[in-house]
Amino acid sequence: METVKPTRNILVAVDVQRDFIDGSLAVREGEQVVAPLNTIAETVRHHGGQVVFTRDWHPGETPHFVNFGGQWPVHCVAGTTGASFHDKLNVQPGDAIIDKGVGQTDGYSGWEGRSDTGETLETIITPRTPHEKVKVFLGGLATDFCVKATALDIAEHFQSDDQVSIYLLREAVRAVGLTPNAEEEALAAMKEARILAVSINEAKTMIERSAQ
Repeated sequence: METVKPTRNILVAVDVQRDFIDGSLAVREGEQVVAPLNTIAETVRHHGGQVVFTRDWHPGETPHFVNFGGQWPVHCVAGTTGASFHDKLNVQPGDAIIDKGVGQTDGYSGWEGRSDTGETLETIITPRTPHEKVKVFLGGLATDFCVKATALDIAEHFQSDDQVSIYLLREAVRAVGLTPNAEEEALAAMKEARILAVSINEAKTMIERSAQ
């Protein structure tokens, strides 16, 4: 019988894909989220937690794209180079990969996605016992779209569950910034949803302490 630890740590790394870093929808300084996410991923794995990567996995034709009436240039089409994870992102066989935007939706939130084996953020995060604490650490691209949407959906679902805590990794997010206040508004919305912003060092300490 598997022993359930008092605290389970989860990293949700959102959309660290080529098109968002050096491709058709590149986010300024997007590559700078890779190293801090790798650091937390390694720490989470070392202490028996779960690392989750979400990715946009769009069809070639979707109302999400501007040439089909949407807002964005073509990006992260399933199976293309642009949809692949950044070369330096450390993805391990035991990590979960959640595909989103696979149909005719925008797919901003990782909450709507699922893995090849049917896992969702809900099934991964939900506490396994009445006493298990779950700490969810979030980072990736972009602060004002997919990170915000994913974080707010997780927060809304678990808002009445004091076993689940959600943390935003300050150094591991970058914004698109379509408007001057977009990043600030996204951070404020996450703070209002009781998502606590922490540094990479703070997150590492929390993870290490929870494993003691």
